[in-house]
Amino acid sequence: MQLTRRPLLAMGVAMALGAGAGYANATTSFLGDWFGSLDLGSRRLRLRLVVSEGPRAILYSIDQGNGPIPAGETRIEGDRIFISWPAIGASYAGQLTGNAIVGQFMQGGVLPLNFSRTQDTQSIVRPEPLTQGLLAKLRSECGAPALAAASWNRIGRRVAFVDGMRAIGRGNAVTTADKWHIGSCTKSMTATLVARAVDAGLIGWNDTVWQTLGRVVPEMQPEYRDITYRHLLSHRSGMAANIDVPELVKFPRESADARADRAAYARLALSRAPAGRKETHFEYSNSGYAVVGAMLEARLAAPWEKLIHDHVFLPLKMTSAGFGAPGTPGAYDQPVGHTANAVGTLEPYPPGAPVTDNPAVLGPAGRVHAALDDVLRYLNEHCTKSSFLREASWKMLHTPPFGGKYAMGWERRDKLLWHTGSNTLWYCEMAVDLARGIVSVAATNDGRMATVSVPVSKAQASAAEAVA
Repeated sequence: MQLTRRPLLAMGVAMALGAGAGYANATTSFLGDWFGSLDLGSRRLRLRLVVSEGPRAILYSIDQGNGPIPAGETRIEGDRIFISWPAIGASYAGQLTGNAIVGQFMQGGVLPLNFSRTQDTQSIVRPEPLTQGLLAKLRSECGAPALAAASWNRIGRRVAFVDGMRAIGRGNAVTTADKWHIGSCTKSMTATLVARAVDAGLIGWNDTVWQTLGRVVPEMQPEYRDITYRHLLSHRSGMAANIDVPELVKFPRESADARADRAAYARLALSRAPAGRKETHFEYSNSGYAVVGAMLEARLAAPWEKLIHDHVFLPLKMTSAGFGAPGTPGAYDQPVGHTANAVGTLEPYPPGAPVTDNPAVLGPAGRVHAALDDVLRYLNEHCTKSSFLREASWKMLHTPPFGGKYAMGWERRDKLLWHTGSNTLWYCEMAVDLARGIVSVAATNDGRMATVSVPVSKAQASAAEAVA
């Protein structure tokens, strides 16, 4: 779980003065160290909460660097505590119950979070191995149209389970051969394409944006001129996350050749002020990956779609891999993306509809679809560090180049490579367990991230456990 989403709760009003002795006693009961954990399915994040006079609160995510996250507001009302952390877009509401605080953590979604005075020493909880029944239970509980999960271990043992329908209101059941949109899980594939081009001597890791796109974007901000593929692929370029929505929606949803659009996107993205300093500031940026696509296209004289097909999909025999929403318009021959409409009802967005994916210009950041087997085949190359790339390139892809936990298209968690993806109509999670030699993926045709992210995470982790 990336602690970067916007809070769901509005800030409360300031506390009234003169609450009396009862309030003071309740405040004292909250003071000190508290420990809890967030269950995210594939992992559990241990947290430490320190409440002091004021009241003030500081949160520590023990498994994410254990750095202090000061609260923007800490409010205690009787036996209830309310805390917000603007820096990570999160908030918490809890009630003092005996020697515990029972409550909910809000950050893009809502998760139960209880604190006690005793520290949890377990950061990893082994999930139940996935079965057809467990997958069906996870899907039913979150109400997704369909859910799929698969895994593969180093000796070739494989499991794959699917449950549900390709589209609500239709009788087409999903199959293990169906294709799933993987959203931002595409990013590691774009990084792998860059590594292939480096190994072939066509580009270098330290080629700069100015060297490659200076003629295309002469108005480029000076801060961007010396950023490289390494900065862009690790979200350490200082670039903003995205261009403005009114600018983005002007780009076509589908395009036979998006090179001119990516050059235009690069001009927009590189002409605006940085969101932070390169290398020291982490900013998860779709724009950065679109610029990578434009750089590759400028150097290799072909669309990103052809480059990744010819240099990644084709040699790995990923025959199901493609771009945008899978399936034939009107045929319902593949899963269809869904999300909630204005009245909260789940609605399908089949191929041929006006909106089925992000504009084609964002392909390098998140428009790939593929069948489960082909995703596993791709992940296995990363797991085994095969001859597909040079050893130095695998190391480059899997190592955060400027500190932190984000490598190149991967979040690095010790010996685990992990990523999620969504275009708001689908949700996917994939992982490479380098220590155990296991690769796993789970996906749903439901973009309600707050509803489906934990079930998908549990399905992915349970699939990995099924071949352990």
